[in-house]
Amino acid sequence: MPEHLSDETITRRRLQRRQLLWQGVMGAGALAVGPGLLRSLAPSPSSTTHPGPLVPIVAVVPSIVTRAQWGADESLRRDAPDFAPIRRVIVHHTVTANQEPDPAARMRAMYAFHVRGNGWSDIGYNFVVDGSGRIYEGRAAGGGRSDGEDGSGLGVIGAHASGHNTGSVGVAILGTYTDDRATPSDAALDAVTAIAAWKLGPRGIDPVAAGSLIGHRDVVATGCPGNGCHRRLPELRERTRARIAGPVSPPPRRRRRRGRAGGEPARHGGRAALTKR
Repeated sequence: MPEHLSDETITRRRLQRRQLLWQGVMGAGALAVGPGLLRSLAPSPSSTTHPGPLVPIVAVVPSIVTRAQWGADESLRRDAPDFAPIRRVIVHHTVTANQEPDPAARMRAMYAFHVRGNGWSDIGYNFVVDGSGRIYEGRAAGGGRSDGEDGSGLGVIGAHASGHNTGSVGVAILGTYTDDRATPSDAALDAVTAIAAWKLGPRGIDPVAAGSLIGHRDVVATGCPGNGCHRRLPELRERTRARIAGPVSPPPRRRRRRGRAGGEPARHGGRAALTKR
């Protein structure tokens, strides 16, 4: 996974190619595309039909374990962060122990590896979730903020999905979920829905819409986030939408007015009028 600075060049080139491809689609009506892109753009077969678009909400900000709290060595970080409008959430697994004994230590280790090993400016993920449902701040936005934004609603660009970092929020679940039987804990999945609702809801982005809440493998040739995690994504989309929309209130019952139209005459004025005739 290249660092986000080089990713900008990749993104620009892909956008140019996509514009050309789209023109071809509009003219010819058909186009062969890669399976990852096709999966990311196609509606989920398990998605249900929902009434109307989501209305942007005031987000419920989840509790965040800040970089200072998990012990990030800020001397490792280099380069100022870049920002872009948030359009989607991409889910990952970290391919580490499923029963992580010290998540904060794991955060420090991943951070050091991403900077020293991969040559990136910071940890690649925007947020990381542990098995207990705790949410850890990932890539620094600066300015003393732990929400991964610049204060105007733009999200910090991470390094977690080559060619798709710009505009995405990378959320990694600690653990390995390659096997179908290995699945993240309910607490971890609930934390992912909390992040997705927080980042998508206020922007009016429907998590069940194509490409809004996806797995790493849906845009890049990789097994991430593992079969056991990826098969839970349809459920995560529905849970996120429910969290954004909240409970649906039934329409108010209309009180029936008797004696005005299509029924018995009014008990007083109506009968008097009939008598006078």
